[in-house]
Amino acid sequence: MVYIGIDLGTTYSCVSSKAGYVLNKETTKEKFLKPEEVSAEILKKLKANAEKHLSTKVTGAVVTVPALFHENQISATKRAVELAGLELKYLLEEPTSAAIAYNHKKKFENSKLLIFDFGGGTLDISIAEIKDKNLEVKAVGGDTQIGGQDFDGKIMKYSIDEFAKSSSNYDLVKKPKLIKRLRAACKEGKEALSFNLSSYNIHILVGGMTRIPFLQQKLADKFGKHKLKFDINPDEAVAHGAAIVANAIEV
Repeated sequence: MVYIGIDLGTTYSCVSSKAGYVLNKETTKEKFLKPEEVSAEILKKLKANAEKHLSTKVTGAVVTVPALFHENQISATKRAVELAGLELKYLLEEPTSAAIAYNHKKKFENSKLLIFDFGGGTLDISIAEIKDKNLEVKAVGGDTQIGGQDFDGKIMKYSIDEFAKSSSNYDLVKKPKLIKRLRAACKEGKEALSFNLSSYNIHILVGGMTRIPFLQQKLADKFGKHKLKFDINPDEAVAHGAAIVANAIEV
């Protein structure tokens, strides 16, 4: 049996359009999907990709969720795993998973860690302590309503406003396909401005939004640059930790 680690927390960004359902308008016939059903389809694809890469059947997964997920959100995540045909071996909070990944790489001893997890849909800030090789999360805070997509939206609004100034006869907002392309372009531009691996020297910084130099500088100003380290791709740190736990369970 093979188990895999999955960072599924960002599927929280998939919000319902009415009564807890996501309306799928990509086909000619409307179909209502619950958020966990959408997550299940993503999990099925990840499972298939893993099986192709590993040349073996994947039966279970260690899945991560944002630290501030409520019970109903956790239940929906568990349901998504079940719908995908996977056995949920362990459910990890994302900051804990990231800390496991860093500790596996660096072997921290008797350390107090700040985990700043700023992803596409949520912001989690956690304090953890490693003592006698045991990891314990001491405090968790954050905001489940702010993430990288909020930044994308602000950039897109600015772009639309600027376009409106130069072309008053064309309503861009009424063109959903163009809006979709514009949002993707804004996201790509944000990431291009933020990506500079050679400048990273951060402690435990997780999530794509932590690539932004302004955030890095603010953390350095607040906590001291000498205390900050950055060794694992922020988009992969949480999944990396989940994979480590999955491997330990499998063995």
